[in-house]
Order: sequence, then structure tokens, then C-alpha cells
Amino acid sequence: MQKGWIVVTRHPIIIGVGQSINRSVEFENAPSPIGLAKEAIQNCVSDCGCLNILSYVDSLSVVNILSWQYTDPVGLLCEMLDIRPRIKEYTLIGGNTPQWLVNRAADKITSGEIEIALLVGAEAMYTVTKAVRAGYTIPWPVTASGSANQQLSASLGDTLSDVYHGDSQADHSRSPLTIIGDDRSGTSAHEILHGATLPIQIYPLFENALRGARGLSIEKHKMFLSEFCAGFSEIASQNQFAWFPKARTSSEIGEVSDINRIIGFPYTKFMNSVIDVNQAAGVILTSDEMAEKLSIPKHKRVYLHGGAEAIDKWFVSDRVDYSLSPAIQEISRATLEMTGIDLDQVSFFDLYSCFPCAPIVAAKSMGLDLDSLPPLTITGGLPYFGGAGNNYTMHAIAEAVERIRQHPNQYGYISALGWYITKHAAGIYSGIEPTKLWNRQGQYYIQQKLDAMESPGLALDPEGPAVVETYTVMHDRQGNPDYAIVVARLQDGRRCWANTEKDMALFVAMESEEFIGKPGFVSYGGNNPNIIKF
Repeated sequence: MQKGWIVVTRHPIIIGVGQSINRSVEFENAPSPIGLAKEAIQNCVSDCGCLNILSYVDSLSVVNILSWQYTDPVGLLCEMLDIRPRIKEYTLIGGNTPQWLVNRAADKITSGEIEIALLVGAEAMYTVTKAVRAGYTIPWPVTASGSANQQLSASLGDTLSDVYHGDSQADHSRSPLTIIGDDRSGTSAHEILHGATLPIQIYPLFENALRGARGLSIEKHKMFLSEFCAGFSEIASQNQFAWFPKARTSSEIGEVSDINRIIGFPYTKFMNSVIDVNQAAGVILTSDEMAEKLSIPKHKRVYLHGGAEAIDKWFVSDRVDYSLSPAIQEISRATLEMTGIDLDQVSFFDLYSCFPCAPIVAAKSMGLDLDSLPPLTITGGLPYFGGAGNNYTMHAIAEAVERIRQHPNQYGYISALGWYITKHAAGIYSGIEPTKLWNRQGQYYIQQKLDAMESPGLALDPEGPAVVETYTVMHDRQGNPDYAIVVARLQDGRRCWANTEKDMALFVAMESEEFIGKPGFVSYGGNNPNIIKF
């Protein structure tokens, strides 16, 4: 944009961040998710130093809330804040959502479509879960299809308070909201048939494949995981907004105990993300031009230098290599190119960490050395900072902004993902003013390239010799082996899914001996799961 002889650029910047947390066990006065979101937004306002900033907001995006199904969460939040943004949006499911929203807002800000974007997300699953188990009806607004107490009491099962269930579909058919995002289910019917339904069942498949690709023994891999997770826990212990601000040792995390059972081999409970949190985070974005008009102090401004999104082959069955993410390879390259820096110039990272394999696969795909990794989180990660539903990465972005304000010359790389290392978004932040304008037009070809990759053929009715590609053993609530999920390759190269027979001796062997690469024989199961025998 040009004014007289002065060229005015529109670089996207973050001018305000805010987080909130509530650890109260009292039901009556516990804030709802929207109440937590309101508090986070108020903290954003205080942070940017412009007390009337909300009156300028023309776009409000709220990240999908899992713990309470509001009829109109965006409208309710606007009413509580007494604001009237021109654009009001509510997202679909996905942990990639916060960074995707930031990148998307940057596009709109630099094009002049909007001036100020407010992004926020919140969860109060801790309060809801406690209330359901106590038989208490929370006096929050009624949902679109009954109270959340009623909905959750049917779905609590035996793992909600223990492990992260990840993406889950909400019914928005009666909602008047503008809904944005991807509404495809993350799993196929064939995968579900073989017990690969939830993140706790699917991420161990990636983890074991990664172990095989690295050539680690089961014992060395266990040691690596325990030490890796202890590093995350240590970082969370220093974060005032972390749900678990206590450092756990590698032995506490890695050793099986009464309070740390195996969930899905090789993960113990303390390696799983925790969704039972009461947390919220938000950010305010604008242009440096608008920041000047509003007299936002320069030391408050953090620039978004680059950003990209992409989707890997949608179903886990179609992935080319379980130890790599081509989408992460592409978006990290694109984001670094936009910024004009190399990977070794990045000062800090927060790679989405729902399970240990997620940040490690990301690091490997980006080109980081797995034998000498830098810290991959600035919050402590989802198992220790807290897995606030779809909104975790908003907390990571807020932490990145605070860190860059203290060290303006640093570059921070933030990544996010949804479903099963499926949907990806990344952004690079710095206090240094960009030398290039924000321009993502060339990124359209990234998805075309990824979609054109050839997947292994999938045999729905396999029969014959097969070699294990990856596997996991799932455990019950008492910590006992319950069933095994196996992904294998037939002699013709096609991939197939199978379960084993219920054999305790076999389960023990699968957790103590390397089964990746092990030959077996697969039998077609018809309407039941395929069976592999060794």
C-alpha cells in the first residue's frame, strides 16, 4: 500500500497473547470453557496494552471445544465480551487448527480483507469429567443436544481421564455458525475393524515403526523414550500454565507401576497426552501498519515470517513410510524459504507432541539429527503441559511470543498436527522485521505433490505369507495385554491389517522381542478382523 511517497507494508504480527488455567476441584464456581476463553482474551488485551483493542476486532475464530457442545460458542463469547466482529467462525476438529488459523489470518490481514483477528480456544474437560463421576449437573449453558454431562457420561469409558482420545466429531447440523475446517473422519472402516480407532491405538504403530527404522533395540528404545519424555516434563515444571508443573524422572515415566500402566506398547500412561485439563489461550493478530495506528509498542510486536499447511495421505493405511511425514518435509521447507533462513538458524522449536513419536517423526522429517536433538518443546508438551483438546498449539504460540519479546533476534518454529500425523501446519516467528512480504501463493503445489505420491496397495482380503511392518499390543485398565494390532506386507508388496489370536505368551514376546520384519501368515477374516499367526 502506498501513501504519498511512503510505502507502507502490511506484515502480519501478533500484538497480544493470553493464557488461563483453572485447577479448582469445586464444581459450582468452576469456569466454563467459554469463561476460560474470556479470561484468556482479557489477558490478551492487557498484554497488548491497548485497552479498547476488542472494539477493532473484525474477525473472531474459536477453536473447536470438545468438553462442552455449545449451540453458538462464538455468539456467546461475543455477548460476554460485548463485541461485534464482522466475521465469526468456529472450527471443526484438529490439533493443527491454531497454527492454521494464524496462517489464514495472516493471509487475510496482508491482503487487506481484515484488520485485526482474534483467535481463541479453551477446554474444561477436567471439571466436566469430575462432575460426571460425582453425578453433579454443571450449571453452564445447555448444549445443542442435551447437557455435556449426559453426553460425556456415555463416552467416558475407562480411559478419558487417563489418556488423550484425540480428534472426535461433534454434530453441528443445527448450528447457525460459520464452520471452517475439514470434517473427514480420521480412520477408515477397515482400520476400525482391526481396533485402530483412537490415538492411543494408532500412535504406538508409528512409534514402533520409528524404532525399527532407527535400528534401536526394544530396551534402548525404552530408555530413549523415558529420557526424551523426562526432558519435556522438566520444561513443563517451569511453566506457570502447565497442568503438571512437576518434573518426572525418566524412571518414573518409563517404569511400569500401579499408577503408570502400559496403555499401548511401548507407551506407559505418563507418555500419553492428557485431555483432562482446564486451559485456554488466545492471540491477537494485525498488521504492523495497524499496530502503528493503535500505538502498540514495538517491543510487543512479534512477526509471523512464514507459514504453511499440508495433509499427508489421509488414512494411516495409505502412508508411504510410517517413520516419516512427507507433508512435514514440505511445509518445513516452505516455511523456512518464506522466512529466508536455514534450519540451523531456528532458535527454538515446539513440535506437536501428542505422543512421543509425533515430534520425533517431525524432527526426522525436517532434517534434525535424532541423535543430538535440541529441545522440541517450549511448553512441556501435551502429556505434561496439558492436551487442551484442539487448542494446545495456541498455548505454544503464546509461549513463543513471550520468549521472542525477551530475545527479539531469535526465530521460533511452531508446528501443529491433527488426527494421526495427518493434518499439519507450521509457522516461524521472530522479533526481526521481515525482509520479504508475506506471500504463500506458491504453496498450492505442495498438496498436489503430496497427493500424487503412490501409496502401497491395501489388501482387504489378505491370504498368505506376510512380514510385519509395524504393530502394537494394547492393554486393559489393569495393565494386562489385551489384543495386538499388526500392519504387515504381503509377498506382492501390498499392505494389510490384522490382529493376532488372544495369546498371552505371544503378547509378552511382542513386547520383549523385535517383531518388525518378522514373517507370519495372514488369514482373511471376512466380516471379522484378519488374523496373523507366527
